[in-house]
Amino acid sequence: MRPFSLKIAGVAILFAAASALAQSVQYANRFPGTDLGEKISQCMAALPAKGGVCDARDFSGDQTAAAGFTVGTNGKPVELMLGPVTLTVGKTIHVQAKSSIVGMPAAMGIGTDQSPTVIKAADRSALSAVVQIDGPLSVLQDLTVDGNRKNAPAGGIAILVSKANRVEMFRVTAQNAPRYGIEIYSSDQNESCCAKLSKIMAIANGAAGLHIANTADVMVSVSEFENNGTFGIELNNAPTTRIEHSDVGGNLGDGIRIYGSAASPLQSNRQIIVGNQFGNNGQHDINVIGSVGQKHVSGGHLISSNEFIGSDKRSAGYDAIHITNSEDNNITANNFSDTRAHPFRSCVTIAGDRETKDLVTGNFCRATNAAISAFIGTANTVFSANQPAK
Repeated sequence: MRPFSLKIAGVAILFAAASALAQSVQYANRFPGTDLGEKISQCMAALPAKGGVCDARDFSGDQTAAAGFTVGTNGKPVELMLGPVTLTVGKTIHVQAKSSIVGMPAAMGIGTDQSPTVIKAADRSALSAVVQIDGPLSVLQDLTVDGNRKNAPAGGIAILVSKANRVEMFRVTAQNAPRYGIEIYSSDQNESCCAKLSKIMAIANGAAGLHIANTADVMVSVSEFENNGTFGIELNNAPTTRIEHSDVGGNLGDGIRIYGSAASPLQSNRQIIVGNQFGNNGQHDINVIGSVGQKHVSGGHLISSNEFIGSDKRSAGYDAIHITNSEDNNITANNFSDTRAHPFRSCVTIAGDRETKDLVTGNFCRATNAAISAFIGTANTVFSANQPAK
């Protein structure tokens, strides 16, 4: 009888283990609630203390979350899986440490052609953010987050990263926010350091597509920042940002604006801007505001191997690269070509009585206005191997 008893005990252990494992995956369609938001909240609450997955992929079409919800808690990471749904939210959705929201895999949306999974601010709402990431190591993937600024003009940001370290976003669109599409925010302690954004579309927002404040070492790649109300990317006391292989165009102000404050311990030094395309911005494609008073706050940038294709929207008097009162910048191997109707004032302008030594080398400026000076610098600017020659 003993072998049979051992066999029964073994089966019981396997069954118990399987049951415990099953608890870490819950399905939102099995829980009560007046809307999908309540069902998701109940689903996540049923997960074990160590966390797990709430699967809400069975829901499709227009759904609501009037009260919003929070994904995960401290010490309980949760993955929320959404299907082909437009989830209209009356309150902010919060994402805690090591938690995530994942939609159906799809390329990042643009205009009315969106990915299957959309989270949208409700009409007449006034959300400070539609989705807010509050905890480190969190992830957003395969989502469109829509601020609905036409019908919710008192709102704020589509996606806010608030003092949360090393978050990641992948194949995410942030659009139609009354303010920023995406804001990565820290105090002067740099809590939101080291975010990684890949295949992002930030489009048609009221202010900048991406605003990084008091935060260092953010990495941006293979992304688009288009048709925003101020800048494509705004770096405000945001040093050592890496921006590569992205498209920055059609923004009403500068493509990228870089500045800082004298009191900040971070400032906006040593950006790496490599291999991007700029076009159809209303003002400068890259604008570096290097000083506040007598103090340098933005310098040491590497701006290399970018393509500047001009604009049919730019007003007169703006440059492709415009730098004032900065220092130690390396501008190399960029190509510039403007339009006859809207020419650059200059391909590169470096100015200011506090500007120190910069290197401008190996750039090609094909300007339609033969009267312009392709490259303008100060007495401290070193020019080499540019076409046309300085």
